[in-house]
Amino acid sequence: MIKALLIDDEEIALDVMEIVLQEVGGVTVLGKFRLVSEAIAQPEGMQPDLIFLDIEMPEMNGLAASAALLANFPDADIVYVTAHDQYAVDAFETKAIGYLLKPVAKHRLVKTLERYAELREKAARRTGTIRISTAISHEPPRRTLSLKLLESMELYDAEGRLITWRTRKTKELFGYLWHHGGAPVYRYRIYEHLWPELDSERAQSLFHTTMYYVRNTLKQAGCPDMIGFGDERYWMRTDEMACDVTRLEALLGRGGLAGDAEELLSLYRGDYFETENYSWANSRKYELRAAVIRYLESEAEHELDASLKERLLRRLLELQPYQEKYYDHLVLHLTFLGDAAAADEVNRLKEMTFRTDLGLPVNELHRE
Repeated sequence: MIKALLIDDEEIALDVMEIVLQEVGGVTVLGKFRLVSEAIAQPEGMQPDLIFLDIEMPEMNGLAASAALLANFPDADIVYVTAHDQYAVDAFETKAIGYLLKPVAKHRLVKTLERYAELREKAARRTGTIRISTAISHEPPRRTLSLKLLESMELYDAEGRLITWRTRKTKELFGYLWHHGGAPVYRYRIYEHLWPELDSERAQSLFHTTMYYVRNTLKQAGCPDMIGFGDERYWMRTDEMACDVTRLEALLGRGGLAGDAEELLSLYRGDYFETENYSWANSRKYELRAAVIRYLESEAEHELDASLKERLLRRLLELQPYQEKYYDHLVLHLTFLGDAAAADEVNRLKEMTFRTDLGLPVNELHRE
């Protein structure tokens, strides 16, 4: 495994480079620094193999900084990263092994790493030694998040604070990865679902920036390692979150124990990603909605508590306002309870719904 340091005065450039390195594989990032002096100040135990160094740094030009870095990390090689190709000749005069233009293209990075491996292999054969570098990782403690996806997507941190998203696509990418339940998803499939109107190169660029925002948001929430990557695929570790959909599915699957109907009525605020209306979520949205309707029908039929039975029937009407049988069941229930006024109100609602919304007289719906 190649050990690397990243030095760039732009934080987003550091994180995007880390993401691309993760996609390529075979590289561990020991540290990311916005100043050369911060990298040099690291303890002697941190000995990188490669240093990815931005040339245009505010404190010290990257070309000038290479000498100081190599004095501190004598076994390291340097790869320059810059948005301008005017430094190419100067860069290679410093004996850097690579020169990458921003935004860093994956195939160019792969070639640079291959060149590094070849040079190291040749050096090892000449000296008969193999250098092994190590790093100790101190991971912050994991914290549990709370995720709501019914009606609208809301993510809360361990203290119950609502987490905000940098962009709408950042929010969507997080939801998309959760939607796959921890299963790895090929990054090209993510491009197609989140940026279907863009070509692959542009979609890839936006994806890397968006992934940086997602990871940074989760890091600030105390969960820096929730998103994994390997073999061109990304996945989310969903075990670090409590989610209303997971609880809903548990209720639907256990046959209506005491208190479950009350909990489900409270839990099912609306459809899966209802507010966001993501097209990739539609299939599961309809499946969950149909399962909830079946559950409510069964519970309403067998419920003995009059108040709860009424609430179940009214919720069915909210979910399917054009199902005439739900009006009829509710009217019969209210009539049985002796509440004629409420029964009349339901009949008026039924009449108005069919006439106003559908232009049909009552009972005509089933003959169409």
